[in-house]
Amino acid sequence: MEKEKYDIKYISELQEYWNDYNYALINEIYVGVAINLGMDPKDAYNLAKVNPNQLQKSFFKNTFNKFKNVFNHKVKKFRYDRPIFKGDGTPLTLNQWERFNKYISDFWTTHANPVAEDMTIKAHELGKQTTRFRQEKKDYDKMSLEHINEKQYKGDMPSGLIQAYSEYDFDNAEKKALNNQYSNVAMYVNQTDSTIQDAIRQQIITGIDNNKSPVEVASDLFWNVEKNENFVNKYTAQAMRRDWNRISSTEMASIYEAGILAPYESQAMESIKDPTKAQYFVFTGGSCQWCQAHQGSLTRLVPMDVVTSTANDSLKSMGIKDEHTDTALWIGKNNVGYKENKSVQEWRVTTPAHVHNVATMQPIDLDKEYYNDKTDKVERKLKKDKFIPTQVDYSQKSKEEKEWREPTNIGGGLVRKDGNIYEAVDSSIYNKKMDEWRENPSLPIPVNSANKNDMLIFKDAK
Repeated sequence: MEKEKYDIKYISELQEYWNDYNYALINEIYVGVAINLGMDPKDAYNLAKVNPNQLQKSFFKNTFNKFKNVFNHKVKKFRYDRPIFKGDGTPLTLNQWERFNKYISDFWTTHANPVAEDMTIKAHELGKQTTRFRQEKKDYDKMSLEHINEKQYKGDMPSGLIQAYSEYDFDNAEKKALNNQYSNVAMYVNQTDSTIQDAIRQQIITGIDNNKSPVEVASDLFWNVEKNENFVNKYTAQAMRRDWNRISSTEMASIYEAGILAPYESQAMESIKDPTKAQYFVFTGGSCQWCQAHQGSLTRLVPMDVVTSTANDSLKSMGIKDEHTDTALWIGKNNVGYKENKSVQEWRVTTPAHVHNVATMQPIDLDKEYYNDKTDKVERKLKKDKFIPTQVDYSQKSKEEKEWREPTNIGGGLVRKDGNIYEAVDSSIYNKKMDEWRENPSLPIPVNSANKNDMLIFKDAK
């Protein structure tokens, strides 16, 4: 499937940063291993950036400089302090491999996990912004990530779940969508961790079995030179980077689209009983043959609760009669595990429709808007309407609502702010508490007691 690129600038830039950061992270691990195997550091870095993709020396640096006002993630050097290749041909012991694998895992997770959470939050927030821009009929496509950060978030776009939940309102459907997307991303980060460990180990074992020198093994780590060596091709840095490019582009699209759909979830739930509140979306964008053939396809958003089988997207199968379409859309709908070729046609209308897909679902008001197949956009119908003045809401927030939004001690070491409940926990159990909360968002949101900024919630509580 040919790769596609987003027309929407800010989401394209976010994906670019995430992809390049993890590229740099994977490169650093492989370079560190090559240096451990006896390669000169300069030669190791040169080997990582040339042949066959011809990565330039400033490739990652330029990306990080471009977004330095939005991100501050750093990649430290990966250096293992014990030899991981025995020149006498004897293998490392199980304990030695476990220690080495733990070093890789600690390095990868320390750097990759915070960035994954950051990307998930920002992609979801950008999806919400896209929905708002569309509702307000703003020309949002060419906005940059830095512009969004400065204009919409005053230079402090949220980078973690706690910050996002404490500073911005999320209804239950949005929280559920965001938590599910983050769980998917975390799964792929963990899978990549295991794959990198396995790849390096297999290359070293193969080198020992074939009586290769440490430097020859180091070279094999990066590039697959002989096309017939399928085993080697699977375990090179080149293959790792290619796999991550697939993951990052697909997951970024999934998170972004979930952010677009989530604000309509409550309306979709109401539409089950009141069809006049049905929310429709049109499939737009994408440059491949399949996407072009399906542009303009109409779908109706339904809550996940009414989806009896994710393999069946027929509204009728869910007991919903709709005169406009029979295709259901829900948050998390995807084509994972489905095939599309000359003999098998299984893909459904959803986004992303396939790997590297940049199609999107645009909301459409069937009474006031239509899909223009010439522009591949949802546009307003040209008709004369009576002018209706904008109604101004002069109502004031009640005392109860103001108190509900302010940080308030509610006993038991818990603080309520904006309707969310927070609990201060020791840093030693913070990750465990976060995992428990992600599985059950009804629990208090854990706050790392070692993080002074996050602990301000408790300091300001009345």
